[in-house]
Amino acid sequence: MSAHRIRLRLHGPLATPLHSGTLFGHLCWAKRLREGEAALVAWLAALPEAPLLLSDALPHDRLPRPLLQPGDRPEPAAGESRQVFLQRLQQDKQLRKTAFIPVADFLGLRAGMGEAGLLARLRQRAAERERADRARPRRRPRPLSLAVRQAHNTIDRTTGTTPETGGLYFMDEEWRRDEAAELDVYAVGEIPSEELRALFDTVGEFGFGRDANLGRGRLTATVEPADPRLFACDGNRRLSLSHGVVTANMAAPFYKLHTHYGKLGGLYAGGERSPFKHPLLLTRPGATFSPADAGPFGSLLAGVHPHHPEIRQNAWHLCLPFTAV
Repeated sequence: MSAHRIRLRLHGPLATPLHSGTLFGHLCWAKRLREGEAALVAWLAALPEAPLLLSDALPHDRLPRPLLQPGDRPEPAAGESRQVFLQRLQQDKQLRKTAFIPVADFLGLRAGMGEAGLLARLRQRAAERERADRARPRRRPRPLSLAVRQAHNTIDRTTGTTPETGGLYFMDEEWRRDEAAELDVYAVGEIPSEELRALFDTVGEFGFGRDANLGRGRLTATVEPADPRLFACDGNRRLSLSHGVVTANMAAPFYKLHTHYGKLGGLYAGGERSPFKHPLLLTRPGATFSPADAGPFGSLLAGVHPHHPEIRQNAWHLCLPFTAV
């Protein structure tokens, strides 16, 4: 199977997170628009034998921080004061919340990755950023990524008016600019790069996710071979880059959970039947596990919608190997 890196360039606000399963759904609609429903049905039928593994959209040249076995209980260093020790513990607490690490750091640590070594690398990166910030002129920086909360009000379809009380709700959007507008998606499967680029171009033309008709989710994509160093390796653990489910061949998993409230798009977004899927409990990117076989890991889920048995949820994991110590 070929490994691809799809570089996305956002040209508008993002109202729906670029999760792996949602990306897969948009690619399915793109295939139907380009080739017809029969081609989509045939593609879905072939996927169990030839899976398409997708990652979430990740920050440019970054990977999810791996969830690792907790290290030993920290102790004060020789001659270290209590105040300095507590400050170090507080810094480590903040560093453990780091969501993404540079690809170069993952490659440098993958042969013997442990919590202590990863924290040491994160401390080094934090110190480098602090020195760089001190060297810059003192001015208030503009954020590269901004979460915008939009207020909405419920409309009574009978009267065409908003209720006097209880109708207000909020939805979040993400606005990115400059280098933050570039994202990386990894794909592994028996799919040519030309077809993959054409499908992503169609997604970008029509817009990704909610409020695409208002300009949300507009993007362009370039497809290139993924860095072979990411996949041409072996190890006793795997790092997931996707939202997926835990299956029997994923031993000793470490993960954080995400409740996915999916919704149908395209021709199924409206009509008499509800567009809402059943809620799914998925693991977040950064999950790690020991492989019991060669994979694939996760599953292509059926029965995710009460009225459309043909709908599938891509809950496979696109994984990178590493050795945990």
